[in-house]
Amino acid sequence: MNVIDKYKEWQVDLIREEVNKNTFPYAVLMENWGSDYNLSTLVRNANAFGAKEVFYLKEKKKWDPRGAVGTHHYTNVQHLSSYEEVEKLKKRYKFVAIENGRWSAQELANYEWKADTLLVFGEEGNGISERLLAICEDIVYIPQYGSVRSLNVGTTSGIIMNDLVSKTIYNVGLNNGRNTKRGTRRPQTQTAF
Repeated sequence: MNVIDKYKEWQVDLIREEVNKNTFPYAVLMENWGSDYNLSTLVRNANAFGAKEVFYLKEKKKWDPRGAVGTHHYTNVQHLSSYEEVEKLKKRYKFVAIENGRWSAQELANYEWKADTLLVFGEEGNGISERLLAICEDIVYIPQYGSVRSLNVGTTSGIIMNDLVSKTIYNVGLNNGRNTKRGTRRPQTQTAF
């Protein structure tokens, strides 16, 4: 089990309940990701950065979660099979596309996150479909300074979620009294948030 010491002796349902109590008001959506490794990486990142929900829009519901190292047991992961299901999420979330190569995109460093954001990630190579981009309110990109055109989508998801949580829990008061001092990691033996 790849969990912090606090959870070593806990049952899965109790860990899930505790993790869900400590999520932040944002979610992530993967559109048509072909790689189970990338899907697992995003689920693991969502767990690490306290995403409330993870959605994946994919024809097939089944995926190989081994790369998630168990975090899929404690993370609210939901399969969506149609764009109509995605569109229903607009009632609950502000859609923000994570996409490079778009003139209207805002640089990550300057972007101000809001509560109830849905981070939208597209498939590597194809990006986010035009249909889904059309319902996104904003587009954000990660500036890059080397020779590569884009980052791995799993890596990108971790950078984006870290930025969202780092900016919002301290600036918008979403911390809810957690012991999360900036720049320090809680010791694994600590039991209170």
